[in-house]
Amino acid sequence: MCDLFELWVFEVRVRRFCAALIGISAIAAGSSMAAKPQLVVAKPVMPKLLQFDFKAIVQPNGTVTDIQPDASLPETIQAMIRKRVATWRYRPSQWQGEANPAPIAQTINAVAEPSTQGGFALRIEEVTGQIRQGASAKDLLVSQPPPDYPIEPRRRGVSAILVYGVLYDEAGKPVQVDLVYPTGRDRDTRRFDEFARKAIAQWHVPHEFAGVPISCRANAPITFQVTDTDSPPEPLRAQPEVSASFDKYTDTCPATKLETVVKDTIL
Repeated sequence: MCDLFELWVFEVRVRRFCAALIGISAIAAGSSMAAKPQLVVAKPVMPKLLQFDFKAIVQPNGTVTDIQPDASLPETIQAMIRKRVATWRYRPSQWQGEANPAPIAQTINAVAEPSTQGGFALRIEEVTGQIRQGASAKDLLVSQPPPDYPIEPRRRGVSAILVYGVLYDEAGKPVQVDLVYPTGRDRDTRRFDEFARKAIAQWHVPHEFAGVPISCRANAPITFQVTDTDSPPEPLRAQPEVSASFDKYTDTCPATKLETVVKDTIL
């Protein structure tokens, strides 16, 4: 469970949420706090998704070490992240039957909810944002310019997500691009595919394992989505089986995967 003060200093929208909870609790309990107008909120303002970044190392046995939460977070929040992430298990980075330690950089997306014990708890929605895996500790120069949005589908408000299997050579140049999803090929899909392939052709995504450049195949989703700044839509997602379909390849780029089920658990 999270102490009220810790997230009070974290973000404006969380401060409003804390004030709403305090005001409601004070009214219900007849507390003298209810006399403070600044703490009484008629309609609680629920916060948007809160994001907590961390870096770590996934070991060959799937355990997590060297957990480093975002240093700007309150220390209590950092301690919560270190304690929780240390219990997670990942599928380790492997290449040709050999496992190797791999760095990850992820974001915990969570929602603050009132706790029966007072204060509030952080319920995890999802964990996203892994960095490239199988690379050595040094930074590799990666370039993945996004595609242009075809004018006609954009004007009609058509959105789509396309998933590609991209085979990179040892220098990081795409040498084979296969559209895995969707399987249908209507007019809009063909147009999106055309623009996506033009962008992929410009990509430079080198991969290494144990410090040695390798040629491998990666899952590459590309999203075309019409957005509204007033009410942003939910991100488009391909079906889970699309990602699973890459398991059949023997040349898939080394990557770790979070195997612990964390959705709806408390941070």
